[in-house]
Amino acid sequence: MRLLAWNIRQGGGSRLAGIMDAITRHDADVLILSEYRGGDSAERLRAALKASGYRYVSRLVPPPRCTGVLIAARRRFVERGPVCASVEEPWRLLDVDLGVLRLTGVYMPNLQKKVPYWQSLVDVFATRVSGDALAIGDFNTCRAFVDEPGAIDTTAHFMDSMDAIGFRDLWRHRYPDGREFSWYSHRGNGFRIDHAFLSPSLAARAGAIRYSHDERRAGVSDHSILLLDLPRRRRAARYGQGG
Repeated sequence: MRLLAWNIRQGGGSRLAGIMDAITRHDADVLILSEYRGGDSAERLRAALKASGYRYVSRLVPPPRCTGVLIAARRRFVERGPVCASVEEPWRLLDVDLGVLRLTGVYMPNLQKKVPYWQSLVDVFATRVSGDALAIGDFNTCRAFVDEPGAIDTTAHFMDSMDAIGFRDLWRHRYPDGREFSWYSHRGNGFRIDHAFLSPSLAARAGAIRYSHDERRAGVSDHSILLLDLPRRRRAARYGQGG
């Protein structure tokens, strides 16, 4: 089962055809699309996805002029709603069940505004460590001198918090000394801010994880695509109580 996570920038707009071409090329089973914009952009994107075989699309839509996360799949899933309803924009953290897998699509806000979202995510995921759980998307967060050139991000400690509760930043685990950036600023500074955090049991079985930079370099979005391959698994206990 291939997952594709991608910040499509401002809902896609006039780049929708290029976005759909890229999605088709990567042949993913499940899409996690961030910077999904409400209003007409949402309707056009949802229609294009369904026409391309992604019959199941999350129902939660950001209000017009707001952005959040959308999950689409070729197979049926159960939408569980926002991870936390108390944050200002709950459509930025969306839970779905794909069989026994609890998948959370993520689109964090910028700067200090992301703190309550991170706190909610860590608190909830501490209850999911014993099952198959995954948080994937645009976290707008990076580790100093590894995922960014300097030490700009003051919320990087939340990535350590995820590690402390047992969730693995799979790309960093696989490539401890790797330098690969999934977004570039207009100043040419690179940052790896698109991540996948997996529970221990899921991380142990996960297949390949990689970034595709061609789409960013071609201007289809200002983010690279994150691709993650997971094995299918027979039904089992889902995750710890309270999740």
